[in-house]
Amino acid sequence: MKTQHYINSLILLAILILPYPTFAQQKEALDGVPKIVGKGSVSSRDFEFNFTFHKESKTSFFTKALLPGWRRLSIVQSKQKDNGQWEEPTLASFSGKFRDADPFITPDQSKLIYISDRPSTTKKNDTDYSIWYVELTGKNKEPQLLTGDFYKDIPSPSYPTMALNGNLYFSAFSQAGGSTLYKSVKNADGYGEAIALPFNDAKYIDLDPMIAPDESFIIFASNNRAGVGGQDLFVCFNDNGVWSEPVNLGDKINSRGNDGQPGISSDGRTLYFSTNRMEETITYKPRERKITNSELKKELGSIFNGFPNIWEVDISDIQKLSPIKS
Repeated sequence: MKTQHYINSLILLAILILPYPTFAQQKEALDGVPKIVGKGSVSSRDFEFNFTFHKESKTSFFTKALLPGWRRLSIVQSKQKDNGQWEEPTLASFSGKFRDADPFITPDQSKLIYISDRPSTTKKNDTDYSIWYVELTGKNKEPQLLTGDFYKDIPSPSYPTMALNGNLYFSAFSQAGGSTLYKSVKNADGYGEAIALPFNDAKYIDLDPMIAPDESFIIFASNNRAGVGGQDLFVCFNDNGVWSEPVNLGDKINSRGNDGQPGISSDGRTLYFSTNRMEETITYKPRERKITNSELKKELGSIFNGFPNIWEVDISDIQKLSPIKS
């Protein structure tokens, strides 16, 4: 999740094209080409983000937000039909009352974890989030609180993601407006204390981590690292517990707009992310003819309205970006 300062910047950058800091071009680039998910259904005129996918049921879960101020956050779901199209999203059974966001289906496909400001024993303030989960198998479908020692230092974690071994990763904002990425190791009693990842740097606002199932890499968003656009996606690689420096995912994935809120498939080969990019190149040329009122209404009703849509891209070759040489 983001601060109010960032959301104001997000909306502004979605409307205006501004000069951005550039990053050094990488020697390697991923082969995958991003494509929009569920145009007109999953990706709509609404503010949607945090896509996660349950392979067996062909059901996706993601967040829709009501702005400004993130005053409403709801998790919705959409099922993919046999023809590849997506059903109209509906509220998830566990969402609709509290501010629920950041859904993530665990790599073993057994649970969906998410954040919520519903009452819990871990909260210090009413607006704090706790991490909750629902079982996707078995009879108990009620939300359950994910407990752990990490709440002692991080009373309001966000964007939880989990490796196949159960280790938990998340981000959290500071009162000063910064953001840090954390890990909490699964143990016999639940989860341990929050451990800041070593590549964190106080001068950068890094958020929304997404861990690979085998913990071989982690993808996250950054608001102010030099990159292609306003917010970019980066990756760090894990070599036996030693993390590399962040690597920009490149200008095939990152755009001149804002690219963030990553998700990852259970096999670690597909990246889902939110972006306010256009399908076509932005142009300021006059229209070929004067349009009608109905055509103007249709144009203004486009899903490419500055709010993010959900896109996906193959990242099966992501290791080619690793600065760690074997």
